[in-house]
Amino acid sequence: MPRCIRHDLLRFFLTIFLVFLISGCATYSKQIDQATLSFREGDFVTAEQKLQEVLSAERNSLLRNMELGVLRHEQGDYLESNRLLEEAYLKAEDLYGVTLRELMTRASTNATMLPYKSEIFEKIYIHYYKMLNYIQLAEQVSGEERRQLLDGVRIEGRRAQILLDDHLFRTGSYEEAEEDKARLLNQLMDLFAKLNGEVINPRELTFRDNAFLHYMMGVMYEQYGELDNARISYERSASIYEKGYVRQYGLSPEMVDQVKFDAARILKTQKDTRWQRVASTITSPELKRQLEAYVPGRDGNLLVIQEVDLSAPKGELNLLMRLNADTNELQISPILIGTPDERAYQLSWFYYLYAPKGIINAVQRIHQEGYYNPNEIRPKTIGIGPLRPTMDKISGLVDALKLGIRLAVPLYYYDAAPFQSSLLVNGKPAGNLMDADSIAGLQMANALVRAQSELTQAMAVESLRLTTCILTGMPPYACSLAAASTSMADTRSWLTLPHTIRIQRLVLPQGSYQIRLVSYSNAFRHEQASDLTLQAGDQQIVRKRSMAGPR
Repeated sequence: MPRCIRHDLLRFFLTIFLVFLISGCATYSKQIDQATLSFREGDFVTAEQKLQEVLSAERNSLLRNMELGVLRHEQGDYLESNRLLEEAYLKAEDLYGVTLRELMTRASTNATMLPYKSEIFEKIYIHYYKMLNYIQLAEQVSGEERRQLLDGVRIEGRRAQILLDDHLFRTGSYEEAEEDKARLLNQLMDLFAKLNGEVINPRELTFRDNAFLHYMMGVMYEQYGELDNARISYERSASIYEKGYVRQYGLSPEMVDQVKFDAARILKTQKDTRWQRVASTITSPELKRQLEAYVPGRDGNLLVIQEVDLSAPKGELNLLMRLNADTNELQISPILIGTPDERAYQLSWFYYLYAPKGIINAVQRIHQEGYYNPNEIRPKTIGIGPLRPTMDKISGLVDALKLGIRLAVPLYYYDAAPFQSSLLVNGKPAGNLMDADSIAGLQMANALVRAQSELTQAMAVESLRLTTCILTGMPPYACSLAAASTSMADTRSWLTLPHTIRIQRLVLPQGSYQIRLVSYSNAFRHEQASDLTLQAGDQQIVRKRSMAGPR
């Protein structure tokens, strides 16, 4: 049989083998489907058992502590939740970046065998949940014990502040990002990125600061009478929301006015006339009216926090990398699996992040091939140029690359929040809740920013794995199959985090109230009620976790 026909047959059978192989691979989210289903139904004991089974290995200890910390919080076991999250905090401090040793380990196993490392926004939410735990514990005691628990709230707030300040120093603020846009070099880079068809701009997606956590720190400081610190936190939160956080993560624009209102309210309480200057920047006539009428100490303050459903999962995008020996190019194409919707999403992810696009590419295609079809998704190509002589020295490597090797990279299945939310106070409408933070948006932006580095790492690791196998004397086709059977993307993430966090804040006369939080969509309606008594000058926090399903 001629060599070229034999290669074509081997490539065909390899592709069929890959489709069957990866169809049976389970991502992290699918492994814990039973746990998330139990979580949605409020069966936290079963959810914990399932999570313990999936995350029992030591490499998953950080993720296990974070997942179980939220589960214990939902069960009202705030002490155990804090113990688990404190362990997670300490572990997260030691686990940072990707080392060469870890890449070598990945080449001999796969990405899921490495220790889980938390993202910056996950570290922030460790402190968020610990603050909530301390608040709940403080409400149950008095005296010195209460004071110590409130000190715990402050400590977590300051830990979060240090973390965000350090991150801001490394990434730059939203103001600095706007200044960068005006520089000629960045304008030229953006121009050529558009000509090349690059639709993802990492500079615009980079996580810089967290407006919601600063807002929550302001709430905590206000709760315990530290008004200067509360005002500073509210002012920073308002600035971050206004300068880019709302736009970057698709949050409610009304959050800007709400946080400014709270900053001005604190200034008015302190008899600081600067509240009028802050009030002049508020665009909502209703909030301006409320601020003019606000009398410090006369009414109570109610904050409703809704954590919406569960965070969306990561998936796996499978790719086939082959060498075109005629053009000396590596060609990377997607292998689509799953439901029609999943395949369409995978194809879109490949197109927007990896496939060649843009005017420059179109001109090159016309020059090389005489035609250009804008509706055709082409493979990503990478010229190997001077590397070819080195590759030729490794017997069988070129043949193996001609057959193709499997790459697996993570993708993020982003979707909008599953329902809307409104508030009733004593049976009367009190408005819709505002989207104050989007964990789903944070995760999506992070996945987009890291997409190119994930592909680069996958190419390096799988090439190393293939080369090592060939050097043992195994046939190239056998090495391609062996590498394909062990390749796997790291799809782990903190899935018990909410998809979105919403808030509503009201100034109410002292008295007794029934609060009803209504979650609704076209096919779903659910109400959660709370009864409370609000005292003059008092601030109360009502927090609810709402699921798009039975609860």
